[in-house]
Amino acid sequence: MLRREALRLHGRYLTEVVEQFSVCPWAKSARTGERMRTHVVTETACKPEELRSLLDDWAHDESVEVAFVIAPRFEGDREAFAKWAARVAAIRDDVFLSAPFHPDPGESSGTIPFLRRTPDPTVQLVRRSCLEEIRAQDPPHYQDIFSLDLEDLRRTAPTKTVAANVLAQNERLLAQHRERLKSILEAIHQDRRDTYGDTQPP
Repeated sequence: MLRREALRLHGRYLTEVVEQFSVCPWAKSARTGERMRTHVVTETACKPEELRSLLDDWAHDESVEVAFVIAPRFEGDREAFAKWAARVAAIRDDVFLSAPFHPDPGESSGTIPFLRRTPDPTVQLVRRSCLEEIRAQDPPHYQDIFSLDLEDLRRTAPTKTVAANVLAQNERLLAQHRERLKSILEAIHQDRRDTYGDTQPP
C-alpha cells in the first residue's frame, strides 16, 4: 500500500507540476519512453549502501536517463535528508548527477525550493551523459532545474551561462504561474496528508 500510494503521489507531482508547466520538457518523454525508474524505500531507516545493487543496475542500463529514490518514511528533517541523499548519490556519482527534493522548502522562498516540494523526500538521479547533451545547446532550449546540479554547473566552465539561463527561465515561470503552482502543490500535499493520515506514513 505504501509503495503504491507513494508512486501515485509522485506521479501527480511529475504530471501536474513538472510536465504541465514544462519545467523539464523531456521529463514526459523519459517517463512515457520507459527511460525513467522509481524506487520506494519503505523502511524508516535505510543505509545508503543498501541501495548499491539498485543503483548499479540503473547505472549499467543505459536506457535509464532519470531515476528517483522516494523515502516516504524517512526519519529526519530536510537537512538530514539532504545529507542522506548526498550519500546515496555518491555511490554512483560517476554515472549520475543528483538533486534532493523535499516536502519542506525550508525558510527559503527561492525558485528551486519552491518547485522541489515533492510529496515525499526524494532523490533524483540524472545520467551525466544526458546533461552533457543539454549543456551543448547554446542557448539552452529548456526550462530545467530538476535535471541539473546547479552547483556543479557553476563550478564548470563554460556552463555558468546555462545555469543562469535555467534559473532565469524558471523565475519567469514562477512570476507568471506562482499562485496556480502553489495551489497545485498544496492540493498534492493535502492528498498526501489524507492518504497517510499524518506527516509520517504508517
